[in-house]
Amino acid sequence: MRKARRPAATALAIALALQLGAAVPAAAADITATAGYENGNSPLNLTQIARYTSGQFNVDGGVMEIVAYNRANSFAYAINGQSGLLAAISLENLAAGSSVARLSGTDIDVKALVEAADSSFRYGDMTSVAVSPDSATLAAALQAEGYNDAGRVALFTCNSDGTLTLKGLVETGVQPDMVTFADNNTVLTADEGEPREGYGDGIADPRGSVTVVNVSAFTSEVVGFDAFDGRRDELAASGVVLKKGVNPSTDLEPEYIAVSGGKAYITLQENNAIAVLDLTSRTFDGIYSAGFEDYGVTSVDIDKKDDAYAPKTYGSLMGIRMPDGIAAFQVDGKTYLVTANEGDAREWGDEDLGTFYLNEDERDFGDEGVTSPTGAITAENSGLTGKVVFFKSGDFDGLDTGKDYLFGGRTFTLYEAGADGLTEVFTSGDDFEALTAQYLPDYYNCSNDNAVVDDRSGKKGPEAESVTVGTVDGRTYAFVALERTGGVMVYDVTEPASAQYVNYINTRDFASVVEGSEEYEDGELDKWVTGGDVAPEGLLFLDASVSPTGEALLLAACEVSGTVAVYQVGGAALSVLPFTDVDARDVQAVRYVCVSSLMAGISADRFDPNGTLTRGEAVATLWALEGRPVVNYLMTFSDVDPAASYGEAVRWAASQGIAGGYGGGLFGPDDPITREQLAVMLYRYARHEGYDTAQGGMAIREFGDFAQISGYALEAMTWVVEAGVLTGLDGALAPGQAATRVQTAQALLALSQIAE
Repeated sequence: MRKARRPAATALAIALALQLGAAVPAAAADITATAGYENGNSPLNLTQIARYTSGQFNVDGGVMEIVAYNRANSFAYAINGQSGLLAAISLENLAAGSSVARLSGTDIDVKALVEAADSSFRYGDMTSVAVSPDSATLAAALQAEGYNDAGRVALFTCNSDGTLTLKGLVETGVQPDMVTFADNNTVLTADEGEPREGYGDGIADPRGSVTVVNVSAFTSEVVGFDAFDGRRDELAASGVVLKKGVNPSTDLEPEYIAVSGGKAYITLQENNAIAVLDLTSRTFDGIYSAGFEDYGVTSVDIDKKDDAYAPKTYGSLMGIRMPDGIAAFQVDGKTYLVTANEGDAREWGDEDLGTFYLNEDERDFGDEGVTSPTGAITAENSGLTGKVVFFKSGDFDGLDTGKDYLFGGRTFTLYEAGADGLTEVFTSGDDFEALTAQYLPDYYNCSNDNAVVDDRSGKKGPEAESVTVGTVDGRTYAFVALERTGGVMVYDVTEPASAQYVNYINTRDFASVVEGSEEYEDGELDKWVTGGDVAPEGLLFLDASVSPTGEALLLAACEVSGTVAVYQVGGAALSVLPFTDVDARDVQAVRYVCVSSLMAGISADRFDPNGTLTRGEAVATLWALEGRPVVNYLMTFSDVDPAASYGEAVRWAASQGIAGGYGGGLFGPDDPITREQLAVMLYRYARHEGYDTAQGGMAIREFGDFAQISGYALEAMTWVVEAGVLTGLDGALAPGQAATRVQTAQALLALSQIAE
């Protein structure tokens, strides 16, 4: 079992200062902002310029969920699903800078406003919010307390100070899950109608629907799917996934809506489909399959045990896209749709009442004789040793009985919408996994409730959650949020059939833990909330013409961290660090040592990551980590000048037994420090701090040059490797090789994460 490591107090304090916009040393101010990994190399730069923090977090999500913006009063409105309140966040006077602005907000009790106006409505939950194009009206989707009862749309006027005045309530279908404006006078809700009480005799499975609301008249029409009950076989044959024995009018579950050209396009997530609603006739033109990912062609990583990106193809394996978010745009008079192919299981009911249902089929390939549902994938022919969650396809129509299926597609897809349905023109393939593995090798496919590498590979990978589109400098871009790994992928979709990846930004602070978020299982840290912006749930693009800064912005409501991130889209490049020579994968470590004042660049724009570090400089980093104490100790090294920059550091290290000399009264402060010498210092410092330095000694023996470790360094090298403080280089330990500056930075970051 991989043990999670909790950051030391020093690292946590620094991380929180960065996250919350708290005061940091002036020298660090220019590196607090986070930028896209491809800034400066991409036609579109992304830079975080602000963050709102609700002060709440939840490992299971559901805090900040959906965000809308009113350009008339410069307020963003974000749903807090945990408190049930609507946060009004002022973006007035917001400006881009090299540090992240801390935004303030005021909570609005929508429930109290609604219940005061209509005591007959049993308020359950607020799920979505939208603002009309003319900024005259804010609409909030409200679900009833009873799972099978009609919901409401609450219509408000937004006041100049951000407060709301209720104009009226309009009835919707059951469980309105998303709300949007088709125009200034038309509101649409996706009424999900989930079977939350499970399945069984006498238990209702409410019908899914789309509600069309007339804003000025306060009237509505609930449009259901009854017309498709007679076409069930046709839908299933086309790849629409339907639970056996259930009519489409009951089984179809609307999730998200995009509007373009007089049509509403509705994702039916659990059914792997998109419905098209004509807004004039209020009838559905059709329901179309969202398609599948073929993992016999496109590689996918479903091995969560190897702690690495290991994509393979599997001839029997398919991904059911099951899109969540959807967006629409037009090119040359044609409508195109973009979907975030998340995947979603049905998990409803109560085990004690016998109504529980789950359509996941988890197989542990570490157990003897386990295969995929079809038997085509085995531990022997795949090399898998961990758990993989398959779709329980035997309970559903619309699937090939000779195939194995996974939830979701780990992709986004572009479709052209025409009179005859939808035509797929582009899908992102294995991009999301390959790119996040490149940028975040230590956190690849981690979840949003931990930072364990590979944790989600056996399930839905990075999990594309939501998507929006926007135009910058004449080019159209799709922004896709990754719920689990975090961050936003950006593609140029100006020419839909040849869409191109352009940038990725992730403002999650993987190395920190938000205090109080830790959950333990069997004595091990099992779940926790990392710092920064975790689990983007809802995205909103603000065109430069309506943005309060005059530059295009992207807002991301993040449901685990309880934050709303504000990114500038376009504009001049801002490096993730002021250094131009630091690779993306090393940014976190370099940021840590710089902000902590443990190390510094060799110039204003160079860190010199591959440069060597001297023994004196190495000791100075640990001395700085300790708080630069002054000790009363007679130092006997003849080659150490007490007045040198490292003089007091060597005096302290020698007095504590953290660093020794060569013998003969020599320390060698200007000699390059070797990797094994660095390991010894780090090990001794860890023991000095009281860290657990117990070791098994097996992992280090896997390296081919294990025998080259000097005797005095064997114990230390064993510990630093097993603890993940020092890693191998292309399969070798290279104990006698000079340690580089970036290797030292990585080691110091890892050391800060060792459990106290």
